[in-house]
Amino acid sequence: MQDGLLPIAQILILLCPLLAVALGLIGIVVPVRLKIVQPSPGRTVWAALPALLCLALFYSLAAHMHQSLGAWPTSIGERGFPPALAAHASAANAYFMALILLNLSVWPVAYLLCALIRRWRASLYYLGVHMLACLLCLGLMLLAPGPFLYWWWD
Repeated sequence: MQDGLLPIAQILILLCPLLAVALGLIGIVVPVRLKIVQPSPGRTVWAALPALLCLALFYSLAAHMHQSLGAWPTSIGERGFPPALAAHASAANAYFMALILLNLSVWPVAYLLCALIRRWRASLYYLGVHMLACLLCLGLMLLAPGPFLYWWWD
């Protein structure tokens, strides 16, 4: 308990992304291998688009912040931000939180329903693409500069 988390919480933090990756890969591979779906490039892009928009908002906020402030923020919060930067930060944060909440609450239910209802099984492919795109974009967000990440996560 060096970092303040219970061992069960640490295990869950590790297992949730691994489970999401496994379900995402299963959702992509199984429908294609069983010829349930003929993937559409347009629909595949639409499935990945929410994650790509989140990544674009995140990095555009980082650029906007560094350009507006001349450096990375030294304190938590938006005190001292120009109005445009504060609005950009609020929009990016709201979109990120909405995407996370939808992926934690709606995605598992949709995945389960699509797995159980034969007519909907083709949608597993797009749900898998969506989840893997979200996880990839989350990983790419971790490549941002440290001071910006410190501000973002707090």
